[in-house]
Amino acid sequence: MSERIAHLTNHLKEHPKDFSTRRGLVALVNKRRRLLNYLFREDEKRYVDIVSALGIRHKVPGSIPSKEDQYGRFPPQKPNKGKSKIKLSKK
Repeated sequence: MSERIAHLTNHLKEHPKDFSTRRGLVALVNKRRRLLNYLFREDEKRYVDIVSALGIRHKVPGSIPSKEDQYGRFPPQKPNKGKSKIKLSKK
C-alpha cells in the first residue's frame, strides 16, 4: 500500500490537475491511517516497528480535548446579556 501511495504521489507531481488520482490517493492514505490506528490499539510494539520500517509519519490518535483544554489559553469573552446581534429599527 505504501509503494502505491509513493507511486501516486510522484504521478501527481507530474500531473497536478489529475483529480481522480488525487481522490484515490487520499482514500489510500486514509485507509492506511485507519489500519495503523487499529494496529496501535491492538499491539503498540508492532505499530512502532511498522511505522519505523515504512519511514512514515503517523500521529497516534489521542483523546478528544475538552473545551477548556482547547480554548483555555484565550481570555474569556464578555457575555451578551440577552441582547440580540441584529438591531431592529422602529418606524
